[in-house]
Amino acid sequence: MSSYFGERNPASWKEQTLDSLAAPPLPLAAFFTLFIMMMYFTNYSDYKETVERSKMGLRLYIFLLPILAILAAYVVTLRHRLWRDLTRPVPEAAAVGDDWSLPWGVVVLLVLVLVLVHYQPPFQSGWFRIV
Repeated sequence: MSSYFGERNPASWKEQTLDSLAAPPLPLAAFFTLFIMMMYFTNYSDYKETVERSKMGLRLYIFLLPILAILAAYVVTLRHRLWRDLTRPVPEAAAVGDDWSLPWGVVVLLVLVLVLVHYQPPFQSGWFRIV
């Protein structure tokens, strides 16, 4: 009963726990350090590959942006022309060929250039190998 009224143990449980802690053995610490480094480098290479693929995809989308702008302009002019035709009648003696049409040859050439630029590195590595 005397332990309830003021007698204390010489060392508390916190002190006993702190005294029993020790650093891990050096080989175990080296093993875990190497293991963590290998996991980091494995994930880093996957990360770099993902970043490079994302860059290539972004470049392709940036190249396709002018085509989307041309198509958007064409849709806007087509919508305007349709609205104009629906709201007022066209005179009978209208000149032939006065409407604006999309230059499809330019669009096809632009798409061909974008495809060639996109596939340029594989062709260069296949044709011009460094010896």
